[in-house]
Amino acid sequence: MAAEIAIAVPVDEMTHAMLAQAQLLSRIAQNADFTVIHQTDQEHTDYRTGGYTHQCYRDAWGEPPARYWLDHDEVTRRREHLAALYASIGMDRSGREHSITFAAA
Repeated sequence: MAAEIAIAVPVDEMTHAMLAQAQLLSRIAQNADFTVIHQTDQEHTDYRTGGYTHQCYRDAWGEPPARYWLDHDEVTRRREHLAALYASIGMDRSGREHSITFAAA
């Protein structure tokens, strides 16, 4: 989709949190005269520092905060590290599954 731009994972997560507060976000958007269009099946979380999204943000507001605008490679590295930590305690798929055998009550 031509209108979809790459976004950093932390920014995408915050977008989802804001979308969960639909009435508040609608009021903010109306007051600021903008429209929020979000299609989960179309999102791209492959943000790259220096890429198109970075250039647009910088041109509009200055340098994006590095704390939230994590490069795709850094996100991948952190997710792999977290997956290894989960696996070390018997959790798979980032904590969504486990291979823990519980003792009988």
